[in-house]
Amino acid sequence: MSAGGSLPERPSNDATAVPYGRREARTCVVVASVSLGVAAAGLTGAALVDVAAAWWTLVVGGGLVALFGVLMLSAAVVELEDRFVFDATGWWWFSSAGDTLLTWDSLAGVCVHSTGDAAVVGGTATLELFPHGDLDRDHPLLWRYVRDAAPPVEGLPRLRYRIELTRMVNVTTDVEQACSRWAPPGLWHGNIWQPKGYKGRPDHGGHRRRMRERERAQALTPAGPEDDAPRDGTVPPEDAVPPGPPRQERSGR
Repeated sequence: MSAGGSLPERPSNDATAVPYGRREARTCVVVASVSLGVAAAGLTGAALVDVAAAWWTLVVGGGLVALFGVLMLSAAVVELEDRFVFDATGWWWFSSAGDTLLTWDSLAGVCVHSTGDAAVVGGTATLELFPHGDLDRDHPLLWRYVRDAAPPVEGLPRLRYRIELTRMVNVTTDVEQACSRWAPPGLWHGNIWQPKGYKGRPDHGGHRRRMRERERAQALTPAGPEDDAPRDGTVPPEDAVPPGPPRQERSGR
């Protein structure tokens, strides 16, 4: 990811963090509280009715709503520390699924796509990261965000990583300000309008096919005494953008 030299193990002290996990956690807690309140009212009502059909309706409905509330609370806890971080090195992503880093010198361009004003209800915005050279379609963490679309600026590749910025909370403005501050001159292209429905979907089928092909290739490759390939049946993807994060541990961030 860096053209020479070693990568830092963590962002710099003056880095710009976008702690979207904490903001989403607040939303999850509110929704979960309302859900559990509704569930409690439903279960209480079930104890007061004598009609079997009404009793079952209230019990089943209350149980489902309570389960939804518990799941929301669980999501709030699991994703509490999720965040984007920007510094002179690049774009860091710390998430419950793992951590990764794309350095600025590994990218050909950066921009935000949005369907107009992403601050309004229903607005959509994404962070578009365009790697130099061949993009790793099967990056351990980022493969779900690979998209193939016409480049917004001449000279940029079609393939890019597209990261959601308006999932439960809107962090578009924060990300734009961080990119403006940290992206090198000429790399940041600002906010570019896109029609609704532009986001696309992950290539699940292609990912599964490529991983099977890599597993078969690994199985057919004779192991030598100096073979240092992974023993888990997969072959590291060869790509201009190194696929692994600078570290796999979440501790000590």
